[in-house]
Amino acid sequence: MSIRVLDPRVAQQVAAGEVVDRPASVVKELVENALDAGASRVEVELSEGGTSQILVRDDGSGMTHEDAKLSVLRHATSKIRDIEDLEAVTTLGFRGEALPSVASVSAFRLTTATGEKDAPGTRITVDGGGPAEVSSAPHPRGTTVLVDRLLYNVPARRAFLKGTRAERAAIIETLTHLAVAHPEVAFRLSEKGRDYLSLPGAESVPVRLAQVYGVSRARALREVEYEAGAFKVTGHAALPSVTESSRSAQTVSVNGRWVRSDNLHRGLDDAYRATVPGGRYPPVALDLQVDPRRIDVNVHPTKQVVRFSDERAAREAVASAVRAAIEWRAQPPSTQPRPAEHPFAQDRLSAGGSGWNTSSVAEGNPAYPAPRDVDLGEARERLVEASRPAAERGLQAPESSGAAAPELPERGALPPLEGSRVVGQLAAGYILLEEPESLWVVDQHVAHERAILDRLNEAGGSTSGSPATTQSLLVPEVVELPPSQAEQAAGYLEELAVYGFEAEPFGPRSYRILGVISTLAEKDVAEAFKDALAAAAGTAPGHEREDHILATIACHSAVKMGDRLSQREMEGLVEDWLTSRLPATCPHGRSICYRIGLSEVARKLDRH
Repeated sequence: MSIRVLDPRVAQQVAAGEVVDRPASVVKELVENALDAGASRVEVELSEGGTSQILVRDDGSGMTHEDAKLSVLRHATSKIRDIEDLEAVTTLGFRGEALPSVASVSAFRLTTATGEKDAPGTRITVDGGGPAEVSSAPHPRGTTVLVDRLLYNVPARRAFLKGTRAERAAIIETLTHLAVAHPEVAFRLSEKGRDYLSLPGAESVPVRLAQVYGVSRARALREVEYEAGAFKVTGHAALPSVTESSRSAQTVSVNGRWVRSDNLHRGLDDAYRATVPGGRYPPVALDLQVDPRRIDVNVHPTKQVVRFSDERAAREAVASAVRAAIEWRAQPPSTQPRPAEHPFAQDRLSAGGSGWNTSSVAEGNPAYPAPRDVDLGEARERLVEASRPAAERGLQAPESSGAAAPELPERGALPPLEGSRVVGQLAAGYILLEEPESLWVVDQHVAHERAILDRLNEAGGSTSGSPATTQSLLVPEVVELPPSQAEQAAGYLEELAVYGFEAEPFGPRSYRILGVISTLAEKDVAEAFKDALAAAAGTAPGHEREDHILATIACHSAVKMGDRLSQREMEGLVEDWLTSRLPATCPHGRSICYRIGLSEVARKLDRH
């Protein structure tokens, strides 16, 4: 085929594909333009999640008549003058780059004014990259951009758009990150009269984070103030006790520009390593200040990916900054006498006792409640089975087929543990199991988690059945979600009802949980609901999603480290665990138990 020069409109649409791939990318470009124009308030209005119409209004500096005409032309920008400017970009974007790209794949209208008395407003209309129509129009100081029928003239790309709810959720997430990175600006996102975001200008980052994620989460944040070499890191980072199942609550900006940087995210992971479980991400809001000449913001058309001249130093700066903020520091010694500490003592409870001994539960620690019989319907028979006591299921300890193997257990299997018996509990977190030739230390949380998950998977029922009948909560639990997750949750309520979560909307960003499967009764229902929602949203439909949700239910249903258990409770837990199919590892792949042989004990005591 011969080489030809593309038609300008075709070339424009090809270029637009590098900047505009979904409604959220349009909102990002237009809002960043508004921020560059000095706006103190940005309003976004949607129709059908942005797939039909997007309107962005700001009160920034606006544009003159001549600038407005040039703004929709290719390669026209107010932010770059010469090649040296590309080496030190301090703005969020190039207005002349985004607007023509958006205008080439939509019915586009821009109305702007500088607010001066002798300068009337200007309206620019472009349909699918065609010639611009210029006219006068009244408008207050600022700019309003209307994007109608996005991607209408490139149907092949429009076919890749997701549903209304998913596209709206992506816009909410994008606008939330921009709002956190620029707390002084007021943001509002609405559709059909409903406000999905309504954030007044905040005096500080913690106030903005409290607006977005709630006061309780904001209280767990610690200030970050760190400077090393060419980098200065400021912002706030959550303590390891507060985590999310995705990075949606981690906002990282470079010189005020919100970015998605794998390198900086690895720095966050370095800071929290060994303090949070895998797949959990504490909320952060960080701004990395660095000489603009040390970063390249032109490695991607959207300007959301940046490259540092020293990637390792940038990663280490973020890790050190967050680590210094969240690490515990010993308090100076007190002059007052220290009260005597009571040594830990294992309760001596007879194996024949009945019921749960609530006196053995530490204050503020939930008991390990006896599961209750509930009928969860034909669609979830395995949930019924999971909620029944071991005695009713008729479980028996596995029969031994020979002496216990001296080796440590392989993943997924254990030796038969011939003649084993529970001898006690260590530090309210580990069950000690004795057999003739060794001692086993069992992690009570993950052992119980494995047993529950195994029962949940036994029936193999379909998730397409009718919603489960759940155990009603005496006091409904109200869960407040971040804006993007709150929008996603509405689409998963019916699916989560199959797994026992009976929930309903309770305000713009809250849900009220009315009932749960009985294994979750008296547990942290709110966190279980949020994690189950994240599992549903982050996994493709099918068995993988079902496994993920069931593992979440099992994790939150299991006893926790620190729960003091009676002899009967420990024996029942161990019996359930040993009859599971994969007793050596938990659903997340961690080892459940550890074997200490008598020969090792003898060697330590010099009894060779």
